[in-house]
Amino acid sequence: MLKTKKMKLKEYLKELNKLIALHPEAMNYEVIYAHDDEGNEFQKVNCIPALIPINNIEDDRYLEIQEEGEKFNAICIN
Repeated sequence: MLKTKKMKLKEYLKELNKLIALHPEAMNYEVIYAHDDEGNEFQKVNCIPALIPINNIEDDRYLEIQEEGEKFNAICIN
């Protein structure tokens, strides 16, 4: 059911567009996210996407926000 892949925003949008092309009715669905990469828990997305600066962007987990004034390098989707 869930496929995992590290992506840049360009790739993420491409995947969303492919999904919508196959299932246009999905434009009216709620947006949720998997709490972990195994799909053990799901929650609704409740934040507007935002640019944020992350210190350890190469890590997969436990990412840390940089101090204020740093350059953005990530988009937080929830």
